[in-house]
Amino acid sequence: MTILGISYLALGLYYWTMSVTPGPNNVMLTLSGVNFGFNRTLPHILGIASGCAVQTFLLCLGLGFIFHEFPVIQQVLKWAGAAYLIYLALKLVGAKVASGVQAPPRPLSLFDAASFQFINPKAWVKATTTATIFMPEGTPILASGLAIFSLCTLVNIASSSLWAGFGVGIRKLLSNPKMLRAFNLSMAALLIGTAVYVVLS
Repeated sequence: MTILGISYLALGLYYWTMSVTPGPNNVMLTLSGVNFGFNRTLPHILGIASGCAVQTFLLCLGLGFIFHEFPVIQQVLKWAGAAYLIYLALKLVGAKVASGVQAPPRPLSLFDAASFQFINPKAWVKATTTATIFMPEGTPILASGLAIFSLCTLVNIASSSLWAGFGVGIRKLLSNPKMLRAFNLSMAALLIGTAVYVVLS
């Protein structure tokens, strides 16, 4: 299916692959599903979808030239994203167990999750590639940008829901506070590992 010269099938497959594979968003969604359930994770899901879609749309409009002209901005975003992941990891490490109940940080709000995409290196790679490869030359910028915006939103909601649902699915396995604590600590370690990878890549 092609609209405005955009291959929706190719774009959908690429964006799904980039969105559903492990990364900072999906680690945090799993954590949120485990600790807060699906309903309280919905703002997080919608925040990722809206943040990524706006990010991609802005790049489709041509703002990607800023990275080309000022590559230092990418480095700043990389370090900011890594710092935020470490911050989240430390919040998990500091979470306490009281009266047999885990007390993790609050779930991310829609604004928190949307804002994170602008310092999330994987989100920038995904958005930049989408805007440069799948937006044909000579097509109306606004119309094609909105078309890509719509597809990216739907794909992100679907992939994010899958990871949050995975978290909910393993929630019963982690009903023991000690097991939940161990899970949160292992996820904190994964977040720190991701931060290190982001900085070194």
